[in-house]
Order: sequence, then structure tokens, then C-alpha cells
Amino acid sequence: MVIEDAAHALPAKYKGRMIGSMASTSQVPLFTCFSFYATKNLTTGEGGMLTGPPELVEDARIWSLHGMSRDAWKRYGSEGSWYYEVVRPGFKYNMMDIQAAIGLHQLRKLPEFHARRREIVQKYNSAFSSFRQFQIPIEKKNVEHAWHIYVLRLNAEFIGISRNQFIDELRARDIASSVHFIPLHLQPYYRDKYRYQRRDFPVAYREYNRMLSLPLFAGMSDQDVDDVVEAVVAIADQYAIGARAARSA
Repeated sequence: MVIEDAAHALPAKYKGRMIGSMASTSQVPLFTCFSFYATKNLTTGEGGMLTGPPELVEDARIWSLHGMSRDAWKRYGSEGSWYYEVVRPGFKYNMMDIQAAIGLHQLRKLPEFHARRREIVQKYNSAFSSFRQFQIPIEKKNVEHAWHIYVLRLNAEFIGISRNQFIDELRARDIASSVHFIPLHLQPYYRDKYRYQRRDFPVAYREYNRMLSLPLFAGMSDQDVDDVVEAVVAIADQYAIGARAARSA
């Protein structure tokens, strides 16, 4: 069995097919897991979604609801029965019905949300692509990106401040940003348990130190986007190394 971590991937596509829809043609059992946390492209506040072969998804429902053979809808609906059995040692992993109702409405709006995210990304790319201080994110061939986050990478040879300083400069201009994500080998639990050193994963550590995530959500106004662009460009110009060569030809 293959279990895909697609927490950020809704509604990404590969070769025209939605991520999470591959189970029907997969040669091995395939589960795909999505997150509906508050910051995701589609949110129910918390929780998520599992897609896969129908018979295995039904099996997963039992695991997610105390191992019970029948959920409340099947027991208390007009054609239901009160009787149920606990057929395995399950868990309390089910989404609340209220959250599911929110999710169904969010699902209808997802194409609109995604289109707006793409508009914002295009504006960011257009504004930042000429700066040698930055490496902008890409969308590979045969891929339709979900654009859950917009990661801007700093090219240290062309900008005279660190990633942390760049974030501080944005904050001073009332622009919030973040880092996605801090490598696991730097986290105290994994670092101490497995005695990891920073040099053990040099690529992860290098990229972590040059990346930051800019604001990206469907509710951003055009003015919000302009404010972000103005702040990023101002910082790039202020701290450029070789100001006359700061932008690509």
C-alpha cells in the first residue's frame, strides 16, 4: 500500500488529474490524505479527508469511529437501526458533522478560491522575477500547483541581509510572513533523540535558511497584494549587493 501525504495539495493536478483521484488506476492500494486545517485552501477549521479504493475507505471509517460498524446516520436515520457492533479497536478520528457541512460549502467555492490564489501568484511572480536577489517558485510541466503557500527564496550573493532579517524588515512594514518549514533534524526532540547535527542534512538546512512564505490567501484584496509587493521590492532594493546589477536584464 502507498499512503500519499497530500495535506497541502488540494486542488493540485498532475497530467490533468486531481491529486487524490489516482486510486482507480493504481497498481497497488493507494490512500491520499488531505488536511483541512484553518490555513489550508479548503478548511473545516480542523480535520481532513481520505481518498482511496472505496472498500478500503469504508474500512477506514470503522477505524475512525471507535471501531463501530454503524455510524450515527446509519443508526438513527429514517431507515436505520439502533444496533451496532464494535468490530475492532478503533479511535475517535471522525470529523464532526458541523465541520463536514462547512467543508461541503467550501468545496463548492474551491475553484474560485484557487483561481484567486493563482492571480496573486502571477502578480508576485511578475513583480519578483526580475530580481536576482530572489528565486521564485515554479510550476513544473504537467503540474497544476495548489498554491497553498508562496515560498520566496533569497539568493545570498545578491542581498545583504539574512532570511530572518528580511522577515523582520517585512514586519516593520506591517507585512506578516513565515517559514515553511523548519527541518525536523533541527527540532529538539529529533535532534536530541537521534543526535542529529545541522550538517547531517545540508540541503534541507541550506534551503531552510533562505526561504520565507509571503501572504497568500483567497481573501487578499488587490491592495493587500500591492502592499506585499511594495514592501518586498523596497527591501530588495535597500539591501541589494551591487545595486546597479540588482535586477536581471
